[in-house]
Amino acid sequence: MASTSLSLGPHWEAFIRTEVASGRFGTASEVVRAGLRELEDKAKRLEALQNHVRQGLSDADRGAFVEDYDIEAIIAGSKDDA
Repeated sequence: MASTSLSLGPHWEAFIRTEVASGRFGTASEVVRAGLRELEDKAKRLEALQNHVRQGLSDADRGAFVEDYDIEAIIAGSKDDA
């Protein structure tokens, strides 16, 4: 794979060095890849949330409401979807 050069600034360079020195990561590239995976995961979760909101708005526009629901069960169910 080709190398990519990044200019991160002193804060992020120090952060990466600290992460590698801690032994949690073997290289700076591993730290950056872990950060990118987190960013990608966050983007996927945001997209799923936006889809749920769009669906809810569509349901509301049609007058489709749930009369009797258990919010704790709904929250627990959403954790299973993650």
